[in-house]
Amino acid sequence: MSELYEIVATPVFKITLRKLCNFLSMKYGAEIASQTRQTIRQRVSLLPENPNLGLVSDRLEALGFSDYRQLSIDTHNIVYYRVNTDLNKIILVGVMYSRQIIEKLLYEVTISL
Repeated sequence: MSELYEIVATPVFKITLRKLCNFLSMKYGAEIASQTRQTIRQRVSLLPENPNLGLVSDRLEALGFSDYRQLSIDTHNIVYYRVNTDLNKIILVGVMYSRQIIEKLLYEVTISL
């Protein structure tokens, strides 16, 4: 049996999760934001046993980043991650509302670091 992967959340993932929950809370209410956060936890918890569950991200590949995967959380939310097979780690790099412009989100996160 192969070793399970460890999940590591980057600072950028934590920032984008906070931004997403704030957005959802303002637009749809705190209950939806809380439910979405829980759904993210549930979906991400599937990754240690199946790190390639998410597809290679077309959006990030178009920006020149070909080793990132995207995991659909629900109809409107996506988690971006990388798989480090050498260290058996899944690195969560971001989460976003699917209608967001990814370049804008990356810019906003970069200036907030």
